[in-house]
Amino acid sequence: MLIRKALMGGPAAWGAAFAVVVLAAGVNIAGGTATAAQRAREAGGDRAGKALQGVLDEAVRQGAPGALAQSRTPRRVLNLSSGVADLTTRRPPRADMRFRVGSITKTFVSTVILQLVAERRLRLDDTVDQVIPGVVQGNGYRGDKITVRMLLNHTSGIADYTRNPRIEEIAVTDPRHDFTLRELAEAGLEYPPDFPPGTSWRYSDTDYALLGMIIESVTGRTYVHEITKRIIRPLHLRGTYFPGTNPRIRGPHLSAYTPANGDPARLKDTTEVNTTFARASGDMISTAGDLNRFDSALLAGRLLPGRLLRAMLRPVPGSQPYPGSDMFRYGLGTVIATPPCGVKVYGNGGTLDGWETWTGGTRDGRHTMSFVFTTDAVNQVQLTAQAVTAEYCPHRPPPRSPQTP
Repeated sequence: MLIRKALMGGPAAWGAAFAVVVLAAGVNIAGGTATAAQRAREAGGDRAGKALQGVLDEAVRQGAPGALAQSRTPRRVLNLSSGVADLTTRRPPRADMRFRVGSITKTFVSTVILQLVAERRLRLDDTVDQVIPGVVQGNGYRGDKITVRMLLNHTSGIADYTRNPRIEEIAVTDPRHDFTLRELAEAGLEYPPDFPPGTSWRYSDTDYALLGMIIESVTGRTYVHEITKRIIRPLHLRGTYFPGTNPRIRGPHLSAYTPANGDPARLKDTTEVNTTFARASGDMISTAGDLNRFDSALLAGRLLPGRLLRAMLRPVPGSQPYPGSDMFRYGLGTVIATPPCGVKVYGNGGTLDGWETWTGGTRDGRHTMSFVFTTDAVNQVQLTAQAVTAEYCPHRPPPRSPQTP
């Protein structure tokens, strides 16, 4: 299965395979090596670090070959890992290693859309017909009733193109195929609306394919160009880029694995893949450190004016981006998490074949945490809830998922 919806929970634990634990705590965001004594002091003196390490170890016990996290506060940067970066060399994961971030891409797209709103080149209440006329029509759709805001927060009712088997068929038979945003959007529009615009909530990658088209319509340049110019370069996110049709990940990186034919005992390497099937919804590559830097800048108000940042972080009633968990709600391209201690954490998470990811931070941007698991077959809902609780509520026991045996 090549095409996976973002933010989906995996199955419950399936064994303690690859249970090799490596702790790499330090203060170098690039993942420099710390001495054993430094590692012991940092990990031993940080209850949150110990709790988060336990979640990474649990991901490995559930079958992830590797897990990597970085926690960042004004006091320290803590790099944690478990398992291995790849099953060939079995080297430990490092903080500077790149990975595919999945739907965290959506927060970058949403930020650019809101920047265009701030520049008065776009309005949240503009309809799709006003900005990309003739694209959303027929099959029960009314482009004059669907707004930019509805696309951002998944209340548009537009069907998710990932349910269309034609996209996967093309990706499998022609691995070099360069999917266009319009091609992806039309694959979703082949299905009737899930509900009338603005009346309910349902996650749809088609929304973000359309937002990518809107960025191009308004600016005359691609979403890749605008994100790179407006976010990646100004924030010096040196490990972050869009690969286009290139299936390889540049530089040091983690490897990803998914069960072959659904068999957890046989893992298939899914690291190298053309991810244009996820344009504007999940095609970005980054590092844990870069994601933390981005989320910190966003939440600190360095990328958006206050009124638009508040709109971005306002949860949609009834939204449930992590099925089965009431800890999470959805905003405008963001996920809002409320762990048991009541602190609010703002970020996003994602899933692609072989990857499960998260980035999030407190409202002031001073405390952030990002992680990646190198398989899509662990329990994403459970582990994300546990990781957020471990990081931000270290005195609370991690929540147990009803799916956990």
